[in-house]
Amino acid sequence: MTTSLVRRRIPALAALGGVTTLLLAACMSGGAAGTAPDGPPVRGGNLTVAVPTDPQSLDMVANPGQVTAQIGNMMYEKLFEVDKTFTARPMLADTYTTSPDRLTYTVKLRRDITFQDGAPLTANDVVASLERWRKSHRTGQLVSPDIDTVTAPDAGTVAIHLKRPRYPLIDELASPGTEIYEAKNLTGLPATGFGQDKAVGTGPYKLKSWEIGQQLVLARYDGYKTRSEEDWGGQAGAKHAYLDTVTYKVVADQDALVNGLQTGQWDHAMPTNDQYETLKANPALVVHNLPGGNQNVIIPNFAKGSRFADPRAREALNLLVDKPAINAATGGSKDLTLETGAFASPDNKAFYSTAGEDVYRAHDPERAKKLLGEAGVAAGATVHIVTTNSYPEFGKWAVLIQDELSKIGITTKIDTYDFATMLGTLTKDPAGWDLTTLFFDSALTSPAQMPALTLGTLNGSSSPELDGLITEFNASVSPEQAKSVADKLQAFTWKQLSVITLSQSRLYAAYTPKLKGYGDFYRVFWNTWLAS
Repeated sequence: MTTSLVRRRIPALAALGGVTTLLLAACMSGGAAGTAPDGPPVRGGNLTVAVPTDPQSLDMVANPGQVTAQIGNMMYEKLFEVDKTFTARPMLADTYTTSPDRLTYTVKLRRDITFQDGAPLTANDVVASLERWRKSHRTGQLVSPDIDTVTAPDAGTVAIHLKRPRYPLIDELASPGTEIYEAKNLTGLPATGFGQDKAVGTGPYKLKSWEIGQQLVLARYDGYKTRSEEDWGGQAGAKHAYLDTVTYKVVADQDALVNGLQTGQWDHAMPTNDQYETLKANPALVVHNLPGGNQNVIIPNFAKGSRFADPRAREALNLLVDKPAINAATGGSKDLTLETGAFASPDNKAFYSTAGEDVYRAHDPERAKKLLGEAGVAAGATVHIVTTNSYPEFGKWAVLIQDELSKIGITTKIDTYDFATMLGTLTKDPAGWDLTTLFFDSALTSPAQMPALTLGTLNGSSSPELDGLITEFNASVSPEQAKSVADKLQAFTWKQLSVITLSQSRLYAAYTPKLKGYGDFYRVFWNTWLAS
C-alpha cells in the first residue's frame, strides 16, 4: 500500500464561476498590501462582507454558484481541501492509502468531528454525500463512471473502489460539490436541494440568520475541532474562528459597493475590475490581488435552432469580436487583464498552454460577415443573447457584442436577468437562446471540473472526440502526460469553439486595514480578526 497525505493539485485548464463553480496560482501585490506583522489575534466582533448576489441556496450540489461556494466554505468541509497554492490537503480525512493497482482509496477520517447540531461525523455521512455528488453534481456525474463503489467498512473509514485508475481523483474530491453533509439530511431531497434547516456542516461557522436578498449571518460554531497547527492557507489547515459573526450584505450596485467600502459600511468586498484603480488610489483601504482568476467567455449555443449551431457561425463570431476592444472597455486596469486564449493562467507553468492562440487572435469582420451568410445568419437576422447584471461585466460584454453584430446588419435581442434566473433560463429552454456570457474559474484542476470542457449539458457541445481526450487525461500517470493532454484539450476547444475566450482576469479584494490575518484567499475568514 502507498500512503499519501498531500497531493499536488494539477493546475490544468480553466473552470466556471457560475454554471458549475464560479471560482490562479500566484499572488501579486496590488496596493497597500499588509506586509507588516498583524500582531496577536483578537477574538470577537463582526466582519461585514459585501457580496454581489444572494446565494439563493446553501446547498452546494443543487446551487453551485460562486457566492454559495464561498459562504459554504465557511460552513462545510470536504475530505480534502485546497491550500493557498491549490494543493489538495487532507481536511476531514486524517490519512489515506492507495492500492498498488490505483483502484482502491482507503480514507481514515479524523476522530471526534461533529456537525454543527452536535451529531458525530461518520463514514456513512461521507458515503451519502459522495453518492449524491456522483448523481446530482456535474463534476460528480463525470467522475462517477470510473467509480465502482463508495463504502463504509467501519464508522471511521471510507473505501472508494474504482473501475479504472483515475489520475485526478484526489483533486476532484477537493472540488466544490464534495462537501460532507449529514446523511439524514440528504434523503428525499427535491432538485432544488435542502432548505436552511438542513444547512449543517462540520465547519467553523454555522448559519445564524438569513434575510433573502438582504443579508446572511454566520456565527462561530463553538464545537468546531480544528486540525493541529498546519499553516496551509487557502481552504485547508487550521481554522481558529476568531470572529464571533460574519455578515454577508447583498450589494449588487457597484457604485454602492465602492461607496460602502470607502465609508466603512462593509469591511471586505471583491469589486469588479473597473473599480480597481479607484480603490487602489484610496490610502484608507488595502487592495490586494487574490490567488485566482477568471476565464472570461462568450458561450455559443450548439443546439438545433440556434444561430450558432453551424460551426461556420461560431467561426464567424470569433472573427467578428474585437477582443482587445472589449477587454479595454470592460477590463479595468491592465494589471488585471491578460489577453490570452489560454484556459490556465500563465502562472500555472505546468498547464499553461498556447494551443489555439492563433485562433484567439484572429480578427476579420469581412470574412465573419461572409461566413455568417453561409451559415444562414444574414443581415436582418436576430441573435438572442441571455445575460445578467449580477456580474456587471457580463451585461457589458453582451452590449459590446450587440454593437459588433449591428455593424454587419445583424439585430440582437438581449434578455437580462438576475444570475440564478439567467442560469435557469438557459437550461429550461435549450434552443431558446443563441449566446450567453460567463466567466469560469481558471484554477480548477481536472477536466471534469471545467465547464469550458463540460458544457455539453448547457450548450450541446459534447462530442466523442472531446470525451476521448478527457478519458486520456484521466488515464495519465504523470504530470508530463497530463500536460500533453491538456494542450490537446485546449486546441480542440478552440477548434470547435464551445467557448470563445475574451481574456483572463486577475481577481482582487479591497478591505479595511483593520482586517488582520486575512490570507488574501477569496472569502475565507476563519483565521481573520478585526484590530481595534
